[in-house]
Amino acid sequence: MRPMKFGIGQPHVRVEDPALITGRGRFLADCIPAGALRAVVVRSPHAHARFRIRNLDAVRGRAGVRLVLAAADIAGYGTMPCGGLITPSDEKRMWRPPLPLLAQDEVRHVGDAVAFVVADTLAAAQDAAEAFEIDWETLPAIVDTKAATAPGAPLVWSERPGNLSYTAEFGDAAAAARAFEAADRVVKIELVNQRLVTNYMETRGALAEPAADSGPLTLTVSTQGSHAIRD
Repeated sequence: MRPMKFGIGQPHVRVEDPALITGRGRFLADCIPAGALRAVVVRSPHAHARFRIRNLDAVRGRAGVRLVLAAADIAGYGTMPCGGLITPSDEKRMWRPPLPLLAQDEVRHVGDAVAFVVADTLAAAQDAAEAFEIDWETLPAIVDTKAATAPGAPLVWSERPGNLSYTAEFGDAAAAARAFEAADRVVKIELVNQRLVTNYMETRGALAEPAADSGPLTLTVSTQGSHAIRD
């Protein structure tokens, strides 16, 4: 018996492949108008470190550079929101770290953004990004999620002991306990989920084009969340 329409396991015909394998696929980079400025993000090479940028003014003065931003320049913009809120079982609300758009003084993962450069060309932006003089003071880091909750593990956020974001429970705990007590045999197993890495053909970007009469923006975005972006 075949599953219901759109059910798991039902054959699915891909419709996007012909354009991609014949070189006719369109990406955000194919839509950039002539004369558009280009941006590069300066990122941390360390998993955990304190840092100080020593030559912001020098980078700002480079030929072709239009804008250089560090954390202090965008302090009033707020932090990045968390879209995956969970109701914890032992606290009133899930703990959420204050995730800045650009790190201030301390980075907490490889690739953490520390500066933003806009220039006339991509090459000029890349050259400016490589010209940053940054003092790094590396700190203890942890990359294993199980080891991260062990006593004495390095803290990702000093404000959150134990590196635990939240503890949540789902289902009927009492009914589950009764079922185990009545079972003829109880088997325990520890499952370690593999790490998943998604490699994009194009990273997420956004192109905003204002109308000539100062009307609405036309936004071209490389994302699967088009409805959320629209809303």
